[in-house]
Amino acid sequence: MQTLIAAALCFVLAAGQGQTPDGGARKIDSFGDIPDSDWLARLDHFAVRLQNAPGSQGYVVASYVRHKLPGWPLRRVNWAVGYLVETRGIPHDRLSIINGGFADDITYELWLVEAGAELPVKPFDPSLMMSGEKNPLLFDRFFIYGPRYEYEVNYETYLSLKGRYEPFATVLNSDPGLRGCVIAYMKGRQRRGTDRRLAARIKRQLTSEHAVDVSRVAALAGGRREVMTVELWLVPPGSPLPKPSPANTRRR
Repeated sequence: MQTLIAAALCFVLAAGQGQTPDGGARKIDSFGDIPDSDWLARLDHFAVRLQNAPGSQGYVVASYVRHKLPGWPLRRVNWAVGYLVETRGIPHDRLSIINGGFADDITYELWLVEAGAELPVKPFDPSLMMSGEKNPLLFDRFFIYGPRYEYEVNYETYLSLKGRYEPFATVLNSDPGLRGCVIAYMKGRQRRGTDRRLAARIKRQLTSEHAVDVSRVAALAGGRREVMTVELWLVPPGSPLPKPSPANTRRR
């Protein structure tokens, strides 16, 4: 316990050093793809800084790698904002998510911006996500567990159903030439047609909650895998839809 307390204290002290105003904007933290427990510690510190500056705005920035599930970091910052709102009591209107665009590695930044100041991070235009791409791009993938279709357990509590698909819908709505493709896979023991119904359900979510044109989203049954899985694909103009890749498993 003493070791954990000491480590936490060192973290807080380090986070408070080297922070200089930049036109009223302060970078509170910057880090890569870290475990959930580290995320929560950093978000707790960020919440304290926000509470101590009631007139400020908090920004959570995500940058990502083009061909390594770019939607995953954007989904994760939606989860981070949900945690700050639901657990730390930060008003939702004091928090904003910024798409930081492509980078060499996944990077997250937490910014504290005073009233009237500008964030020194230029948001990425999501319509450029597929610039130069000729083949479908796997945007995001997640797993589903349990009889009630719980999404990844660690993210179920703070990530709303709308927030789960918001990054994907934002890219589609920003570029009318793109198509979206949802591929759902069922577990080996589930009833036939479960994959088809799940893909159709997610398509309805995209069209009803995010105003994505129904004609621009394909819903495919992927077959069986060891774990129930959902894939979200971006499909450029003229490219065929991605092909499902079920596992070589037999129903027992």
